[in-house]
Amino acid sequence: MKALALVVALLSASTSLAQDATVEKFRPPPPGRPMPQPQQPNNPPRHNPGQNYPPQNPTGTLVVVGREELAQRLARLEKLLEDIEDRADRDTRAKVRKAQDVLDGVARHVEEAPLLATVMPRPPPPPPEPMVRPMSDSSFQRWYDAISRETFTDDKMRVLSMGLQDNYLLVSQVLRLMERMQFNDDKINVLRIVKPRILDTENNYLLFNAFTFSADKKRAQDILSAR
Repeated sequence: MKALALVVALLSASTSLAQDATVEKFRPPPPGRPMPQPQQPNNPPRHNPGQNYPPQNPTGTLVVVGREELAQRLARLEKLLEDIEDRADRDTRAKVRKAQDVLDGVARHVEEAPLLATVMPRPPPPPPEPMVRPMSDSSFQRWYDAISRETFTDDKMRVLSMGLQDNYLLVSQVLRLMERMQFNDDKINVLRIVKPRILDTENNYLLFNAFTFSADKKRAQDILSAR
């Protein structure tokens, strides 16, 4: 009976080993150390191409263990069972054979288990960032003509703000909008509205050409340099 109790304890220990190996497998490395990669066995098991991994087992929990270490411990358990069987009576031998059958099944599962790379597929790549492009020439021209048809400045600004939604501009396009305005204050207001939508900010210096007086150029510089 003591021998049989030893077998039961050893079988329980194999389950605990699998859990401990799983915890150790996913324990993060110390700061500054790379995550260790699993070693590939010299002779990986062959899998049926039509077989699905991971196996469908809705009542179980998938774990990751070291194949070689677990196989070695199972082999030691098998040897202990053989030694016990040699010295046991008839009833104990029958129980030992049942334990050996269970142990053989566990060993087959370990041998046939797929590699981690075949169980855990690579995550899909992140979606590409949306492309930001300036308003096309044709769309800008229609917008520009709609602004020109308005008589009053407030109406022009209203059409300008509506057409700017979800659109981006080049400095050359901004210059055309500013030159469409008669007064410098209106040009400054145009610049203040469209400034967040300018793409080629490296060309912002060209916008000073829309003004004659230094005071107006200084106002434009303050708007363009503001965060």
